[in-house]
Amino acid sequence: MKLHMQGIVGSGAGYLIMTWCVEKKGPVFTAAFIPMMQIMVAIIDFFFLHEQIYLGSVLGSVLMILGLYLLLWGKKRDESSVSCTTTTDKQVDEQADDKP
Repeated sequence: MKLHMQGIVGSGAGYLIMTWCVEKKGPVFTAAFIPMMQIMVAIIDFFFLHEQIYLGSVLGSVLMILGLYLLLWGKKRDESSVSCTTTTDKQVDEQADDKP
């Protein structure tokens, strides 16, 4: 029963921290650190629980992490291009309003 409570408390703390992080920095920042949980679990499994790590698991993890970071990179790039376009549109509108 003690192990179940530790899991519940640990999971709850993790969700609480992620919720706080989403509120402060946004979902993109939080999503960038999700692969760190996968890496930490693999390290704990290997060193403390003496689980074997297989090549397929490592390659799958690397591909998932790479895909996530590519998605985040594309999202950030898309947001920056949208903000540049919005700023340019506002400047054009302001210049059009200034002319009689």
